Amino acid sequence: MLVLTIVYAYRAKSSPHIPDKKKINLPLYTLILFAFQFVLGLVMYFMSGKVSFEGGFMKDSMLRFFTVEHGLGMIAAIVLIHVGYIKSTKLPYAAAYKAIFIYYLLTLLLVLVSIPWPFRGFGTAWF
Repeated sequence: MLVLTIVYAYRAKSSPHIPDKKKINLPLYTLILFAFQFVLGLVMYFMSGKVSFEGGFMKDSMLRFFTVEHGLGMIAAIVLIHVGYIKSTKLPYAAAYKAIFIYYLLTLLLVLVSIPWPFRGFGTAWF
C-alpha cells in the first residue's frame, strides 16, 4: 500500500488538474494501515524471544538489532509518515502530493533498512 501511494503521489504531484475537493484518500488509508501494522508489531515486540532487556544484550548483534535498532527504525517510520500526512493536509493539491511523495518515500526507505532481511544474518528466513 505504501508503494502504491508513493507511485500515486508521484503521478499526482505533476498533474494539478484535479481539484482539492476530489482528493483521493489513499495516503490516509495507507497511514491507517501503517499505524495498525505498527500496533501489531508493538505487541509482537513484547512477546518475541528475540527481544531481551537483560544485561549484556548490546554485545549480541541479533539481540541488539531486534531490541534497539528495529524498534527505533519503525518508531521513526511511524513518526515520519504521520508528519508527512499532517503536512500534506495543510497544502494545496500539487504541493500536498509532493510532500506525500517525499515523506512516504523516506518512510519506505527507513522500513526497508529496518527489516531483518535473511542476508543480514540475524537467524531469520523468508518463510
